[in-house]
Amino acid sequence: MPAAPPLSDAFRTRAFAVQVFALALPAVLALLVFPTPLYDTRELMAWGRHLSWVTPLHPPMMVWIGGAVDWLFGPSSAAAILIGQILLAVGLVYLYAILALVTAPGNAALFTFLFGTSLYTTFAPLSFALNADILQLTPWPAIVFHYLRAARTDRRGHWLAFGFWSGIAVLTKYNAAVLFLGIGTATLAVAPFRAVLRRPGFYLASAVGLVMVAPHALGVLDHHSSVEWGLAHFERAGVAQTLSRLYEYLLGYLICFLPGAVIVVAGLLKRVLAWAPLAAPPARDDVRFLVVMNLTMQAILLGLVLIAGLDYLFRFDAPYAMMAVPALAPLVRWADRTARWFEREVTATIAGLYFAAAVIITVVYTFFASHSGLQEPIAAAAKAIRDDWTSRYRCGPAYIIGGRQGVYGVGIAMPRSVSVIDYHAITGAPWFDPAAVRAGGAVVIDDGPMTPGLLATFLPGLVTTEAKQVTLPLRRTHKAKTITYSYRFAAPQDCGS
Repeated sequence: MPAAPPLSDAFRTRAFAVQVFALALPAVLALLVFPTPLYDTRELMAWGRHLSWVTPLHPPMMVWIGGAVDWLFGPSSAAAILIGQILLAVGLVYLYAILALVTAPGNAALFTFLFGTSLYTTFAPLSFALNADILQLTPWPAIVFHYLRAARTDRRGHWLAFGFWSGIAVLTKYNAAVLFLGIGTATLAVAPFRAVLRRPGFYLASAVGLVMVAPHALGVLDHHSSVEWGLAHFERAGVAQTLSRLYEYLLGYLICFLPGAVIVVAGLLKRVLAWAPLAAPPARDDVRFLVVMNLTMQAILLGLVLIAGLDYLFRFDAPYAMMAVPALAPLVRWADRTARWFEREVTATIAGLYFAAAVIITVVYTFFASHSGLQEPIAAAAKAIRDDWTSRYRCGPAYIIGGRQGVYGVGIAMPRSVSVIDYHAITGAPWFDPAAVRAGGAVVIDDGPMTPGLLATFLPGLVTTEAKQVTLPLRRTHKAKTITYSYRFAAPQDCGS
């Protein structure tokens, strides 16, 4: 490996502070102007009120974490984002650890910083806090790091950690299978790694992962809606739709690699970065492993989009982009002036860019614009509806039911004893109890003209009151905009003695 400045010079206090600032920025924006969790985050918080190995649509990990955040901090967007960013920070530590195996310490710090301050890691959590794609940024680099170290050292601790993080990844999202296929292909393709298949530690790790996933797998046998939901994302598409999916595929990488890619190109042009010579063994083998792993994953992704018809969204790219970083970073090395450039120009550019963006966003959404989801007055709506309920009934409600957009907002602002579910998730939720709906009563939230008819489909015979409405202004904005909630009550039939 080329000589490099010591890590203390490469990743000083300024760079660390800017990284922390970038990770904290979405939580700060949530505190200032976007206090309400967006729709997916609300859903997983609501489902997290019931500890279950299966959910209506996803593996359970993000629901467990969302439920824990809601239990500790309530339906706070800032809390959900902050917990997610702390988990991301763990993933960045592992990303640095991988990079340190294949490139100089300063280069490892630079590329960790560039990914950790990307547009995706800084701004996507506002909309997708605790989403599975963001959560995979923690276990995926951990899996790869411990696998590389286990392949070199055959230490039991690394094998156990590899198995543990593998189980976490599968319980987070099924796309972990693509990572495992990439690892498997690279293991067979890079000769020094084939010895792994003869080591007991590899099978011990496999057993740990399988034991962790087994309760979920058994649960899916009875409630297989999560698998059906995943398969529903595959459908035949015409040329225009396929091009749209490829656009999403490319857009995700653009968001994940900006502004870092621009900074690297600028560094090469200014000659503060230089093209790197081929790494020396054993790092050379690790680099080859990472390249084959990434090429395999990209081939699988493109096959899923172009052949299997995967309905691809840009946010799916995040863990794949993160895994590409250790394969790309060894292509460049530090020149004599790199440390000074990194510490002064790169950190100042990122800090200035994101500080300006934060000020602009805060001013615009406080005085001139609004966001119906991130500024929705869910607490005020829940209070108004609950006050109306308690004026009529002496117990309940047991459930908040209705259309997805409205039900989870109002629902997570209700007491945690209230279960919350949208119509289409009813059949896939193992915790749903129609008898409890009738005994304790329910609030039915209607999102639009289509949702009232769904009540008879999913809960036939449930009688409700006439619809009422409550209209409230959005939060944290001077833009004059309101949102109207339409709701009905299903009276409780059994309030006890």
